[in-house]
Amino acid sequence: MIYDFPLNEKSRTYLRLESLFSQIRDNLESDQSWAHIAFFKGLFDLQELLERGDLRADLIKDLERLGQRLSHWASLPDVDLEQIQRMQQESTQLSRNLLNSPRPGARLKEDRLLGSIRQRFSIPGGLCAFDVPQLHHWLATPAVTRHQQMQQWLSDITLLMNAISLLLCLWRESGNFSDQVATNGFFQDTAEGAELIRIRLAGTQPCYPTLSGHKNRFALRFLPTTEQQIGDVSFQLACC
Repeated sequence: MIYDFPLNEKSRTYLRLESLFSQIRDNLESDQSWAHIAFFKGLFDLQELLERGDLRADLIKDLERLGQRLSHWASLPDVDLEQIQRMQQESTQLSRNLLNSPRPGARLKEDRLLGSIRQRFSIPGGLCAFDVPQLHHWLATPAVTRHQQMQQWLSDITLLMNAISLLLCLWRESGNFSDQVATNGFFQDTAEGAELIRIRLAGTQPCYPTLSGHKNRFALRFLPTTEQQIGDVSFQLACC
């Protein structure tokens, strides 16, 4: 198993958005009404994150830094120049498109159906037909019609999704895993300005990692899943 831990608020937001993207995509592909309700839940959580700050500005800055890092990689020996050039073009195009696009999620706020049902998702059991009849009417429409409208809603955030996916992919690939041992379940080290700490742990290990830290230092503690004491824990670590 691989655990990704953010070392700052920005990378924490990126990972949360990535998780929501996966939830939205998985439920989009289903024809079942319960999956489409889960689609709405992911979409509304995504809207809330997008409304908290100027995510677009952070992404543009990170894409520019990524371009500089790719230029450095291109000067290294035995690299795949064709792949690096492709990534440079992709990051440059994404940065330009983000700069010229409206704020991600702005159009979602203007949609009448989404606006009429969003608040009900925060109420326990608040999605009955008598609570949100407009939602249940929509769920009764043909699946192809629902899919078309869901794709239209996602068109407002596709650019954002692609930019974050590219950034996280290259952050992860920039770190190499090394073998480490947590003495009595504890390990600490310097972060060296990393964005993410990745932990690879065998699924047979009766424990899971927790992390506290920031861009300079971090500490890992492995907690047992049973009442038994854990001793030294072997794992793999990557700073990305």
